Amino acid sequence: MVREVDIEGAEYAVTKSRVTLVDCWAPWCKPCKDLSPILENLEKSYADNPDVSFVKIDVQEHHEYGRTHGIMAIPCVLVFYEGEPALFDDPSGRMGEKKTDRLIGLRPREHYESVISHLLQT
Repeated sequence: MVREVDIEGAEYAVTKSRVTLVDCWAPWCKPCKDLSPILENLEKSYADNPDVSFVKIDVQEHHEYGRTHGIMAIPCVLVFYEGEPALFDDPSGRMGEKKTDRLIGLRPREHYESVISHLLQT
């Protein structure tokens, strides 16, 4: 199960793995609830890989984290590489040539896998 963290826990988590996905969510958000099993399955897939980790933070409760990271919509999965926001091409192609550090909205598992795989090859 993806571990729930507070602000300090989220900041600490991104320093412990090469690639960290931070699920920013709120309890009232249906797409956030639908995303949860996708991330839990991914976490199981990468359980033996210490280079990849997953955490989640309730941005309703920890609104300062959302404000600090410019969260404007949820679900929003922030992606960090070696402790810093990762920059990658959005797997959906919605962002065109622009690089992003987050996956916004309910996405298929393949989008998260694509980003993780790309960053691990970096």
